[in-house]
Amino acid sequence: MGFPDAFRQISSLVNDFKENEKHYLNPSYSEADVRNDFINKFFIALGWDVRHEIQKNPYEQEVRVEKAVTVAKAQKRADYTFYLAPNFRDVKFFVEAKKPSHDLENKDYFFQTVRYGWNANTPVAVLSDFEEFIILDCRFRPDINEILNYRIKIFHYSDYADEEKLKEIYYLFSREAVGDNSIEKFAEGLPKPRGKKKTLVKAKYQNIDEAFLEELDEVRTRLAKSFKKNNTHLSSDELTEATQRTIDRLVFIKFLEDKMIEPHHYVSEFVKPHPNPSPYKGEGLLDSLSLSRRGTKDEVEGKADSVSAWEKFLRASRALDAKYNGVVFKKSLIDSRNLVEPDDKTFSSICDDLSHENSPYNFDAIPIHILGSIYERFLGKVVNATDKRVTIEEKPEVRKAGGVYYTPQYIVNYIVDNTVVKLIEGKTPKEIAKMRFADIACGSGSFLITVYERLIDYHKQWYQQHPEQAKKDGCILYEGAYRLSLQQKQKILLNNIYGVDLDQQAVEVTQLSLYLKLLEDETTATANDTWVMFKEQILPDLNKNIICGNSLIGTDILNLSLQFPLLGKERGRGEVDELKLKPMDFENVFPDIMKSGGFDAIVGNPPYVLSREVMDTQIKEYYSKQYMTLWEKPNTFNLFLERAFSLISNKGLLSYIIPNSWLTIESCKLSRKHFITKNSIRILDDLNYNVFKNVGVEPLIILLSKKSIGSKIEYRRLLNTKDMHNPYIKFDQNSWNNAKNNYSIYLSAEPAINILLDKILKRSSIIGELYDVRTGLQAYEYNKGKPKQSKNDVKSRIYDYNYKFDNQTYKYLVGKNVERYAHSWSKNYLRYGEWLSQPRTIDIFSRPRILLREITSKPPYTLLATYIDEVYLNNKSILNILEFSDSIDNLKFLLAQLNSKLISFYYKCRAVKSSRKLFPKVVIKDLRRFPTLSMSDNSSVKKIICLVDQILTTKKQLQEAKTEGDKNYLQRKCDRLDREIDELVYQLYGLTEEEIKIVEGN
Repeated sequence: MGFPDAFRQISSLVNDFKENEKHYLNPSYSEADVRNDFINKFFIALGWDVRHEIQKNPYEQEVRVEKAVTVAKAQKRADYTFYLAPNFRDVKFFVEAKKPSHDLENKDYFFQTVRYGWNANTPVAVLSDFEEFIILDCRFRPDINEILNYRIKIFHYSDYADEEKLKEIYYLFSREAVGDNSIEKFAEGLPKPRGKKKTLVKAKYQNIDEAFLEELDEVRTRLAKSFKKNNTHLSSDELTEATQRTIDRLVFIKFLEDKMIEPHHYVSEFVKPHPNPSPYKGEGLLDSLSLSRRGTKDEVEGKADSVSAWEKFLRASRALDAKYNGVVFKKSLIDSRNLVEPDDKTFSSICDDLSHENSPYNFDAIPIHILGSIYERFLGKVVNATDKRVTIEEKPEVRKAGGVYYTPQYIVNYIVDNTVVKLIEGKTPKEIAKMRFADIACGSGSFLITVYERLIDYHKQWYQQHPEQAKKDGCILYEGAYRLSLQQKQKILLNNIYGVDLDQQAVEVTQLSLYLKLLEDETTATANDTWVMFKEQILPDLNKNIICGNSLIGTDILNLSLQFPLLGKERGRGEVDELKLKPMDFENVFPDIMKSGGFDAIVGNPPYVLSREVMDTQIKEYYSKQYMTLWEKPNTFNLFLERAFSLISNKGLLSYIIPNSWLTIESCKLSRKHFITKNSIRILDDLNYNVFKNVGVEPLIILLSKKSIGSKIEYRRLLNTKDMHNPYIKFDQNSWNNAKNNYSIYLSAEPAINILLDKILKRSSIIGELYDVRTGLQAYEYNKGKPKQSKNDVKSRIYDYNYKFDNQTYKYLVGKNVERYAHSWSKNYLRYGEWLSQPRTIDIFSRPRILLREITSKPPYTLLATYIDEVYLNNKSILNILEFSDSIDNLKFLLAQLNSKLISFYYKCRAVKSSRKLFPKVVIKDLRRFPTLSMSDNSSVKKIICLVDQILTTKKQLQEAKTEGDKNYLQRKCDRLDREIDELVYQLYGLTEEEIKIVEGN
């Protein structure tokens, strides 16, 4: 169906409405009537299967039409929710319907509709009674006072009969248009706040996750300060736990409300006073709660107003614990009689802001994975308390890592679909019940939530195709489709989902997130059936599934206390460290799984923290004894790779997202060897863009299997999210089984490039074998040098001069002073001696040498190197290349190669940090492995050395040239000399014309 058909059908609706307008605008004409008579037909004309005449499977319907449901005068779900197959998880847009007699220019209607869209991260939503069609901007946090300004455009039903005006609607909201990303394109074109207006609306112009995270941070701060004020003895850890548990409960209760699993508006009832007569006789939340926390009935008769919001919150917790169980309501510090509650004004205000009347958040519309992303970042901070103040600070490991590496949902989906989904394909529920899936660094549980979601979806689809088995297994027939019972979803959760994290808060949040997923599609009735009919608590105990422990350190470390001073003999010291380390053996924690061979799949995003930054020397020593792939500077992601691989079964799969530096850095060479020699690598997705917000790491998705199915692997290099659909290129991992090359994995989208690079290596030696490569000095560092430098010494740079202070003061260069075949000096001096932080030795700076700038330039000449034979000190931003016998000819021959297009091409393809978008650089380990030809009596070599002398002289003349004419001539001469050198380098490396085209083309 195209626009002409849509226009014809909608014109017919317009005529009908116009002819009978008086009837349709009568208050007796209901919302249900207008939906059936007009709005349904309107969207059918736009190409949507509103009545499900084609899409019969209830789990694969692009339009979800809600029956009118109102709870306490608050409608909970949008009337129409539109999806795009095959993705029935992410909403494209909402439509809220009203009856035509109502005035749509109503703050409550606008707020309600925008709230749906904003919570689901959809940029626009529609409010319509057919008489009018209003497009609303959902990019902003809903604000009841300004909500009428969220209108983008309004159409009157008479506009539908105008072809050009209807096209505006059709090419935005038709099935055809939405399939072509019309909504995303439309949103990109919407104006964004600028200048002063941007400052005014900054707090509102936020995605749901940013806004809710900000609110949680504010709530945590207010709670922590109030708790500390009334409980001065509480430690930082206790305050962190108290605030976290309070927030978890409020979020869970709000979720139960918004999902209509609980009919009460609990959060608002915490704030409202309960009128006399006694709360035991009225209708509110307090009627159903235990008397144990408030004395006898007589004692409180007529005194409900005196009950604080906190007390009501605790009573609700106890009542809900009896029904739901689970970690959320488990008794903890906040339930203790010894804890003085936060002041009533603070807690009441928090609850009031979160109540259904005032909160912009609707947990029925917020996807569970978005809640997970919020919590992941929320867990990156803790409460820090002193005697005088309370602050919220990043955890040390988060600060060291440069932020929380929260995995975007599309990456989580991709990893889970490539592992868990492929493993369960074609299996029965009975077979799947025996499978075990894990994330052993689970954080807030984002991967486990998605694994659980995929398992539930698969079971739903399987039972739709096997109705007889659905009846036998206890599925519920609902609106013509079989759905999983709460008990079935509980069993899937307990049978299939496992997680480990070192952080107890993360473990509790993972359990909370899984509980939310379990209850996502439940109702008051289905939850009560479990509670009343089956006498079961609704939330299963996950304490044997989601464990707080150390996935990397086993309990064997406790037997090494004599070897590890960290676990010293002093009374209490070992206990404290043991509690901090939380050593754990998978064989003890998951005995049945490990006896049966291990997990069927492990997925996740392991920590990226360098062990040398956050781990004691003794722990690193433990790692070196326990992990065969550890080399030099251990990084936790590398350790997790080895550990997780050891925990999967013989037919198991492991998929992680890790830094793409794993492909080539020396510290991961044993890890690469481990998997290459086993032919374990299945897929590599090299993500050359910023996946993690505000974190400058380009990652790699790796898929490993225990069972070898040959040496061929699939590879893609992705430059943006759209490339996720690009095809794979096949590689033979045996080609990387090269000890000389550190088992480095070099990949290119073009096989011809890899062949050429391998040819270059085979025809050459490496720089580190023929030359002495050294880093520059480091002048300043607190507590280093002799005598040790003070903070003021470092700040004042006390050894820097702008004149020659004495005979130990030398000219000093930094990276910006080095160019191709030239250097400049900024009149800076440095006093050299043992007082410097890392002085190196003076011979490095006085012998003939090549200076290579660490930060590279743009192609075609990315490397910046020059020859120097004077005494100049230089810092670490310059690498020094010396020849063992100080041969000047050898140095000049190497200089020509380094400054050639060919070696720049090699660097861009093979160096670890060449693909950085911000400050690509040459690191010393890479430079030592760069190819170089040995000196010979070849006439071409002699000619190159002669050309290098010429270009060094010409560059110096160019620096000193005064007129534009002289500068232009000398630059042209340099360009000619560069071309001649490039041609000779190509010739010496034996490149063909086709191979030269590859270099020049890249």
